Amino acid sequence: MVARIENLATGKDMFDLELEPELVTGLYERIWQERNLVKLADVPPLLVKAILAVEDERFYSHSGVDPIGILRAMWVNIRRMSFQQGGSTLTQQLMKNFFLTDERTLSRKVPEAIMALIAERKYSKETILENYLNEIYLGLGAYGIAAASLTYFDKAVNELTVPEAAYLAALPKAPTNYHPFRQRERAIERRKALRAEPAFAVRRVAEPGIEQHDDPAPERETAADLEGRM
Repeated sequence: MVARIENLATGKDMFDLELEPELVTGLYERIWQERNLVKLADVPPLLVKAILAVEDERFYSHSGVDPIGILRAMWVNIRRMSFQQGGSTLTQQLMKNFFLTDERTLSRKVPEAIMALIAERKYSKETILENYLNEIYLGLGAYGIAAASLTYFDKAVNELTVPEAAYLAALPKAPTNYHPFRQRERAIERRKALRAEPAFAVRRVAEPGIEQHDDPAPERETAADLEGRM
């Protein structure tokens, strides 16, 4: 039983107090999803660079469809004799998530490409990128990088360390493949591989919103630093 509430700053009694309930989940477009929208300006530049390096390194030079990326994907698929890559740009992925299904067919790829070309003519690169960062699924029920930052690390996106940013950047391709509990070693190896990418080459130079911590020695590194609030 609470007998008295005191304001520690003033020493005076408080006769009413409003407590915000803990967020259990969210409702987004009539679907139960864990989603927190964030502005592009509030996302650390290093995290943006890392995601672009993985998902669409030519994002700022194409017009929605990347012929070079398509040819590269075709070459990989021919060499491996299976469908490994689709060559979709970040804009195409966003159009698929908004309007289409996940089926890997030509009947889906064609309208996806047309929609991407139209979107690039109508909206700025920054608007498209911001929507993508808020839309992508990153595992454990988290949609968007802000929700993923809270889900995996219990942090706001601008509080992430460099290793944490590298881990989130690895997730869009296949979140279940890098689950911090079920696929610990694979998650750690993927994060290490990403940190070798050019986007992380300047990781020891202070980036706005990214905490700079020295990495532990590889042989002592564990999955513990991947675990956050589940």
